[in-house]
Amino acid sequence: MTIAHDIELSRLRDRIAASHAVVCGMVHEAVPRDEAGQPLAHAVEPDGYARPALCPAGRRDTQLACSHTASRLPLRRAIETLHARGADAAGELLAEWMRLDTALGALDHRRYAAETRLADAVRSGSDPNSEERRSIAALVREHRDLARGLDALRDRILAAIDQALLS
Repeated sequence: MTIAHDIELSRLRDRIAASHAVVCGMVHEAVPRDEAGQPLAHAVEPDGYARPALCPAGRRDTQLACSHTASRLPLRRAIETLHARGADAAGELLAEWMRLDTALGALDHRRYAAETRLADAVRSGSDPNSEERRSIAALVREHRDLARGLDALRDRILAAIDQALLS
């Protein structure tokens, strides 16, 4: 145990406590439509589709469930500091962090792929397959579940930090 670890944990604790996993459904992966319901083409890549803007950086800084942020890195740094301090829970916390972080990144790509398939169907004039709509709805639910898992992990990390600082 070092004073440097305690200072680092205290600093990280404040940052982690300010973070939450907001269930946004990854709306930035949706394909916007025009007034006629047609998917909007990408401004540079005509075979691609337009994308909504990401949430503002200030919001993403504390949004644990966003795949386009570094807000989960303080969680990992806290786990690494807990490990260096000898905390028993560090290994389990790291495994859960890695699982959730990897799943969130993969989900982001799967959501855009599903949105693209739906937009392709609309653009081609075929009736959008309700299977694609169900797939997107399932991905939104998966995001909600990952957000819950991230908030639970956040709470476990905060508890581990508190325990470490009191010992």
